[in-house]
Amino acid sequence: MEAILLAGGLGTRLHSVTGDKYPKCLAEVNGKPFLHYILDDLTQQGVTRFVFALSHHAEMVRQEVSACYPHLDCAFSYETEPLGTGGAIKHAMQQVQSQYALVFNADSFMQVSIKDFVAFCHKKNASLGMVCTEVDDLSRFGAADIQQEKLVGFHEKGQSGAGYINAGIYYLSKHLPLIEQQPVKFSFEHNVLSAKDAQAYAYCVTGLFFDIGTPDDLVGASKLVKLNAELFVAN
Repeated sequence: MEAILLAGGLGTRLHSVTGDKYPKCLAEVNGKPFLHYILDDLTQQGVTRFVFALSHHAEMVRQEVSACYPHLDCAFSYETEPLGTGGAIKHAMQQVQSQYALVFNADSFMQVSIKDFVAFCHKKNASLGMVCTEVDDLSRFGAADIQQEKLVGFHEKGQSGAGYINAGIYYLSKHLPLIEQQPVKFSFEHNVLSAKDAQAYAYCVTGLFFDIGTPDDLVGASKLVKLNAELFVAN
């Protein structure tokens, strides 16, 4: 399995913590850069190659990976200017060697069986798959509208009650026309997932899900890692 890791975000909401001296994915959670938790989990689950989509503080991420994961089979995709989530994926896909790639955000963690997700996509003969996770309170999120295991669209933020949201993990065929026809800069969420002809399959799970987007989220991540220590045992 081959994965693209989106690690080029500006992380402006974390600047009060990071001082913009290092990228968001290297913010420490319990004394360890958050990126390590992602890499440890994915390598344990059988991901054998990584393409890092980099922009802001790109060289710091490359040095961290090279120093701490010297035996990792990886490549680095550099953006000379912000390309949006879709543009970053399209650019990184040029370095993918397999017929499909998994895509992950380097600033969020989702407890999910990657092999089961891939098996689901293969069973559906899907070119585009997305992991959705259940949350108790949809007020902060745009709920995913799912019908017969297909993504129909997204609802606006502010809904009440429980439901499924986009967990930011994707399965993509290497040559997906919906991506290839996009311009250099575009939003994956708006231009691909929300497209009428997206034909995206939704793999719905319930598991630990959190990110480090804000200082409060970073504090919460530390608590969750401690409470779920068995999930974060490095190789």
